[in-house]
Formats: sequence, C-alpha cells, structure tokens
Amino acid sequence: MFGYYYNKSLRKLIVGFGTLFSNIIVHHENGTGPTTKIQVPITYSSQEKFIQRLLNPSSITDGTRIENQLPRISFIMNNIVSDPSRRRVRFAPTQTLTSTKGVCQNTGTQIANEIPVNVGFNLFIYTRHVDDMLQIVEQIMPFFVPDHVISLDLNENQSTVNIPIVMISNNMTDRYEGDFNSRRLHITTFSFLAKSYIYGNIANVTTIDSSDNNIIEFD
Repeated sequence: MFGYYYNKSLRKLIVGFGTLFSNIIVHHENGTGPTTKIQVPITYSSQEKFIQRLLNPSSITDGTRIENQLPRISFIMNNIVSDPSRRRVRFAPTQTLTSTKGVCQNTGTQIANEIPVNVGFNLFIYTRHVDDMLQIVEQIMPFFVPDHVISLDLNENQSTVNIPIVMISNNMTDRYEGDFNSRRLHITTFSFLAKSYIYGNIANVTTIDSSDNNIIEFD
C-alpha cells in the first residue's frame, strides 16, 4: 500500500535489549576446590516454550539424553504501543553536502519523523538453586533506578538514539511438581518498557541552496 522499506528499528532494539543481559555471571562456591564461574546463556524465547525445553529432555540417535543446563535467561518482546505524548512534527529533513567537479551541491534525505512507541519486554530467569537466582537479580536491579539508557543506531539518519528502558515489575515463583526426583525450577520474571521509535521511509530529496529575489519599487 505505502511501498516497501525496512529500517530494522525493532530488530535493533531487540538485540540491544538482549545484549544488556549477555554478561551475567554466577559463582558456585566449592568447599574443597576453586570457585566455578558460569556465564548465564540468554535466548529469545517465551517462558512457556522455554519451560517445556527444560522439563522435557530430548534424545538423539545414539540414545544419549540431552538436557538444558541451568541457570539460563530468556526474553521476549510482548507488545508495541504508540506514545502520543512524545510525538513531534511529521517530517525531519536532514541535509548533506556533496561536491561534483569542485561545484558544491546541496542534497539531502528526508525521513518521515519517528513514531514514538513504548515496547514491552519480559525477561525470564531460570535457576535450580535459590542462590543462583539471587546472584542474577542483584546484577540486574541496581542498573534500573528507575531506568537505564542505551544508544542505538536505528537508521542511516539516526545513528545515535538514546532509548530509556524502565523496569516495571518483577515476580518470583517456584515451580516444583512431582516426587523428589523431579526437577525444581525457580523462575523470576522482570517486566521492562523501552521508550523507542519506529521510523518511516528515507527518501533522497533535492534541497534549495539559493534563491533570486527581484524587488520592485513603486513610487
């Protein structure tokens, strides 16, 4: 209807959000040996899908049972809502100067100005031990007081856009069903809100670099 374009604004936001939690470390103290350091893997996945992967091990042709190891983190984008309170003018022309054979020409690009959106994210933490959960939570919460700002290159005209990410809430649950041989699973859910933007199509335009004015005087 309006023609194809794709600035990858939302894709870059998802990658930027996930990168925030890609360096979480958990320490396991050993009474008779050195401390074990575990970097917690992070995956883009919903909670329901991830729990099924954790509680239902798969198998391969040689009969070896494969099971996901804890702790792990997953996250998912759950909604996108327009934010009229941050809306500005529709068009934001950006001019660039080019030179051809020593003659300066004024050209530029024009982009339909950003549509401010509030993007919701859920972050899920899965651990077997309570202490692992507490270590991860302490590495996350102090950085959101109440928000954390990330800078993203959302398109060729907006190379540095500051996006506040606000922590909305968190919830801790203990999933444990069955006998003592069943896996015990601690889950913490964080809700975040990213105040981001979606941009329109970027078009090349010719800008006005000079004008001639004729003034006529009347007696």
